Amino acid sequence: MKKITLSCILLFSTATSIFAQESKPYEGVPGWEESKDQRMKWFREARFGLFVHWGLYSAAGGSWNGKVYPQHYAEWIETWANVPSKEYSETLKPKFTAAKFKPEEWAALAKEAGMKYMVITSRHHEGFSIFNSKAPYSLNNPVTGGTNISPKGRDLYGETVAAFKKAGLKTGAYYSLLDWQHPDSYHTFKNNPRVPGTQPNHEVYKNYLYDQIKELATNYGKMDVLWLDFSAKNNQGEAWGTKRILTDLIKWQPGIIVNNRFWEGLENKNGDIGTPEKYVPPAGLPGMDWEVSHTMNESYGYSAHDQNWKSYDKMMNLFLETVSKGGNFLLNIGPDGEGQIPEQGVKILKEIGTWMKVNNESVYGTTASPFPSLDWGYATQKPGKLYLQVFNPPANGVLDVPLSSAIGKAYILGYKGKPLVVKTNAGGKAIQLPADFSGPKPMVVVTEIKGIPAVIANKVSSLKDGSILLTANNAKLSGKMKLKGASTHDPNRPNTIASWTDKNDHAYWDLKIQKPGKYKVLINYFAAADAGGTLLFTLENNTLNYGFPSENNGGFKEVEAGVIEVSQQAIGAASLRLELKATGINGKFMPEISSITLKPI
Repeated sequence: MKKITLSCILLFSTATSIFAQESKPYEGVPGWEESKDQRMKWFREARFGLFVHWGLYSAAGGSWNGKVYPQHYAEWIETWANVPSKEYSETLKPKFTAAKFKPEEWAALAKEAGMKYMVITSRHHEGFSIFNSKAPYSLNNPVTGGTNISPKGRDLYGETVAAFKKAGLKTGAYYSLLDWQHPDSYHTFKNNPRVPGTQPNHEVYKNYLYDQIKELATNYGKMDVLWLDFSAKNNQGEAWGTKRILTDLIKWQPGIIVNNRFWEGLENKNGDIGTPEKYVPPAGLPGMDWEVSHTMNESYGYSAHDQNWKSYDKMMNLFLETVSKGGNFLLNIGPDGEGQIPEQGVKILKEIGTWMKVNNESVYGTTASPFPSLDWGYATQKPGKLYLQVFNPPANGVLDVPLSSAIGKAYILGYKGKPLVVKTNAGGKAIQLPADFSGPKPMVVVTEIKGIPAVIANKVSSLKDGSILLTANNAKLSGKMKLKGASTHDPNRPNTIASWTDKNDHAYWDLKIQKPGKYKVLINYFAAADAGGTLLFTLENNTLNYGFPSENNGGFKEVEAGVIEVSQQAIGAASLRLELKATGINGKFMPEISSITLKPI
């Protein structure tokens, strides 16, 4: 996949490119912008797809010569183990048998899960392809003998695409712009020695890319997605020969979608779609189409020792968070060298399929939630309907929805004949949930409304134990500060209030407190050597100062900042506001704030 650490970068000899300047969408090639809405129509409807990482690395399973490599990208095993391409090829080609590969079963599983499209790795960074390329270097070369790895008489890419098309799914090819074995590529693996006195000829490599992309686009019928991978600041855009490729690609495949990885940056606005990897952007990516690619465990490629499988609840949270923010969810599987999908992966897809069979209406063709955040789950919408995906049903069974629009009818999806009681209160709408819900979770409440949803500013309420949790997600931010979230290499990082460099900036929450008395103020923040300052808390008549030191021992920490008291009179107020201001900033910025908890004493 896209990102690599510094230690990995050092494994490559990288040529300096003249193409580091800022790129423009589609490199100015006619036809792309003009046809975008038509080409994107099915993608915006689909919302859910299957990613398949399958290649020579699958036969290694995350280990080399008995040594287990714990990195979370098993498809990078050649670099983790520092193996020359010749040895790598000779060792793994006999093990990549595809003996149990049944593409019809893969397609049936994806369809059962409710997926609408599939993208498979036609070629990954190692340079080996599961499609039968006729490029001279692919047929015969002095480094690895050849790059085609399908068993004799077969074309694994072609068989996969045909099976998914037959099942009614859209299909696409992942194609790596990197090639660790080709002597003329930009990023040649250092253990593949060059002929003395020679230098990479990038024009030769650009022609190779063009020829292989042409094969994918012209030899397998309709192609819905070209999913490229890996660009860097000094190797992007025309460094890959994009003007020639894009000019012809839209002629070969007029309806094709191309992601943004001909260019550097997962969220860059070139191409058709942004491609966050292993993380959901805190506020989505407004103004562009995008797709989160995520894994069921840690690695994309098959890893025999990677048993860190996500729970069904975690998987559904990632899925519906993505869709609620306006994105598509591309969920990965990593079959082994024989073509078998791990049992845990099959189980997760079937569980999602059970939910989708009842609730897919709240996913397909929906747009982003009108609510900035919801304590109990997520929301999506279509004209005339809001879909409320309830992960954390309130203890009292009443779902508070910050909505002033009139609700004509509310019901659980799949139970339209059983309307729910809806009441109006100061906070919006209160929907009485059924006490005996037994369907697949999370339950989805459908509310029928007219016009554009009228949203009320949400107020944070007490939890079951009386605590109030104020997260970065439900904070109101004023100034240049912004939300910072998870990243490719830190997918479990909580969202934080970040980039706080100006004392005029501030953050606040509107609260509804049910119980008067004293509360401890707990702050969860990210300590760093270049971050420090003093925060001023205000709530009702309370003021509280807390100073953050700059700390070399970084990471998330929780501290007790002090005690505040909420009066009996304040309980009757429609809401209270807790505000954070910076009275001093030391270093580059104020420490990132993940959450503030008010805990009753």
